Amino acid sequence: MQLGTLGKTFQLKGGLRFYPLGEAEAEAFTVLKHVFVEGVGETDLRNVKVLGKGLVVYLTAGLTLEQARGLVNRAVYAASGTLPEPDPDAIYIDELVDQPVYLNGESYGRVAEVLDADMQDILKIHFAGRGEVMVPLQAPYVEVTDDGVYLENVPEGLLELNS
Repeated sequence: MQLGTLGKTFQLKGGLRFYPLGEAEAEAFTVLKHVFVEGVGETDLRNVKVLGKGLVVYLTAGLTLEQARGLVNRAVYAASGTLPEPDPDAIYIDELVDQPVYLNGESYGRVAEVLDADMQDILKIHFAGRGEVMVPLQAPYVEVTDDGVYLENVPEGLLELNS
């Protein structure tokens, strides 16, 4: 399961900024011991520091500043079985993919993808015969439950504008 992406290096000790996909991924990252880095494989987390609203991570695969620079923009994954249960108000972003979507209680489609748009996540919803629409995950008219994503009182025209 993807947790996020490594960003720019931080200081001279091989630290990297970490951009989690969501709150649950950020929370999980602070307790994990091992992760998988795209193009590198499994590596240990030496240290994770909370820095303002972000995280800085130190990996055994990036012990030096030069090694860490080679990890910038790489995706970070963890085995699903190693992830802690998120708090009741959080969900792992990857778990949303392929979830059913309901519009005003009626079956509408499925989540095809979750896109990271900096300040918010975007749900790309596929519905048969009509294409795809995009809806901000954090919008007040979106509710995520154990059995799917519910859209209620969507602003008029939003779904047509994105189709």
